[in-house]
Amino acid sequence: MHTKPLPSLDARRYAETFAIFLQRSLEYDLMTAEIERVISTRLRGPIRMLDIGAGTGCVIADLAQRPALAFAGYAAFEPNPSHVQVLQTLLTKLPFPAQLQARGFDEGVQIEGQHDFVLFSHSLYWMRDPAAAMLHAAASLAPGGVAMALIQGPYGAHALFHLFEDQYLRLSPMLQNNRISSHELVAGLRRRGVEPEVRILKTPVDLTGMFDAGKVHELGEFMSFLLQLEYGDLPHRLQLDIAQYVEGGCVETDGRLLWYLPNASVVISWPVDGNVVADR
Repeated sequence: MHTKPLPSLDARRYAETFAIFLQRSLEYDLMTAEIERVISTRLRGPIRMLDIGAGTGCVIADLAQRPALAFAGYAAFEPNPSHVQVLQTLLTKLPFPAQLQARGFDEGVQIEGQHDFVLFSHSLYWMRDPAAAMLHAAASLAPGGVAMALIQGPYGAHALFHLFEDQYLRLSPMLQNNRISSHELVAGLRRRGVEPEVRILKTPVDLTGMFDAGKVHELGEFMSFLLQLEYGDLPHRLQLDIAQYVEGGCVETDGRLLWYLPNASVVISWPVDGNVVADR
């Protein structure tokens, strides 16, 4: 039986719950190391980077400080007003030219200029057709350039939707569609004749103490981010089922409770090998 209908998170609540997720995530050092690996092994010289879904700019802020990397320019798309305000301030401090389009991105957007590196860091969930969006962005690459997507693998958070989505009625589409994983992205690229390089990263989230009685609010915000709706509005029994699913997937390591949410690095070179065809 469905619960009462529930809307998906709006932009404000998305930003608030995402901030809680960031506080707990241990993914970003591994993710930025993977970005550095791809740039260092695939590209030479100062690069022109296009960052689609730049958030608050934490990725470019980190990369800009790495001595092994050099940037000739940076461009970004970011639609969330809460993130844009922070990102605009950060871009003024970068030691290379930077520009921002405070809007969403899809395969119909015109991209100005040419780039050497395109990054989708957990932003393809916002795209109507992730594979088409990635290929559209890749078309702005100079010869020899690469496009890279960091995206959840088809594991814990992704599996929540297969297990629990039919137990409530979602009134509005998710802004960030957490049903999408590397599995769907890679399948879409292959349908178009593109074979990406895929690497799975063993990325954890630190949930130590999250299930303690005093952490009810934080747990609710964290779960709301995963589900992209208000976890606290679900029936109590369903909240317990979801919390036990997450807690049961954790591993105690060095005194910490870690939930492994393996992310995937999906990379395509431009021009791509093979023929890019319409989706079927």
